[in-house]
Amino acid sequence: MRNFNVAIPTPFHEDESLYLEGFDAIVEHLKNSGIHSLLICGTTGEQHSLSIDERLQIIEYVHQRKFEDVELMFGVSAVRTSDAVKLMKHIEKTNIDSVLIGFPPYIRPTQQQAVYYVDELLSHTSKEAVLYNNPGRTGFNLSEKALKDLISRHPGIRGLKEGGDVLRHKQTEFPDHFILFAAGDVEFPKMMSNGCNGLSSMAGNVYPEEIRESFSSLSENKPINLDRINDLIAEVTNHHTVMNIKNHYRKIGIQAGSCRSPII
Repeated sequence: MRNFNVAIPTPFHEDESLYLEGFDAIVEHLKNSGIHSLLICGTTGEQHSLSIDERLQIIEYVHQRKFEDVELMFGVSAVRTSDAVKLMKHIEKTNIDSVLIGFPPYIRPTQQQAVYYVDELLSHTSKEAVLYNNPGRTGFNLSEKALKDLISRHPGIRGLKEGGDVLRHKQTEFPDHFILFAAGDVEFPKMMSNGCNGLSSMAGNVYPEEIRESFSSLSENKPINLDRINDLIAEVTNHHTVMNIKNHYRKIGIQAGSCRSPII
């Protein structure tokens, strides 16, 4: 599993219906820009605006396209465990490399319920998995105890994408080759200095070479132009990140469509 990926948007027609063929140009553009690991159907992919059936269509399309020389991770999260299981079962039959397991939004499960949710999903796959802790969006924060329990019982968990407090992992002993991903670009250099050894980037859609090279330099303890990188990240994340990303693709001739209402 690569420790740097770019979370891509889901392309839509102007009537907000899926434009599956739109993935082709996005994937090719990023590959040509040196990006070789992509996250599909994450937050940047407007995951929770998509029905389960639409997500199954995306999984099948990506599988049929057989994108070469690129690692594919697919975001799995649903309020109902049974819906998330449908996604996991379908992904298991495809060439998608790994899954990003996000916790159910809005319902704020207990730690015990969250552990059950992950246990159930992982029982239906042999794919590598990354857990996604994103308390700002879900209202749920995976505890250190629950994290350690899950990692100890599931060797297929290869990483954690941390959208909360990275510093709480300072003393955590992760397995060899475990990746602690910074969730998004804002302050990712600081997050790397606090222990992250991976990055799941949104700004990489707009500045793929710059973000990738900065991450690589920081991984090798080399200096970067921090002010310049922060300016680029701010440009992408100001106002609404997904809108800015889709506007960028439109400007360079790639049809990604607009965002789904109310993100207009």
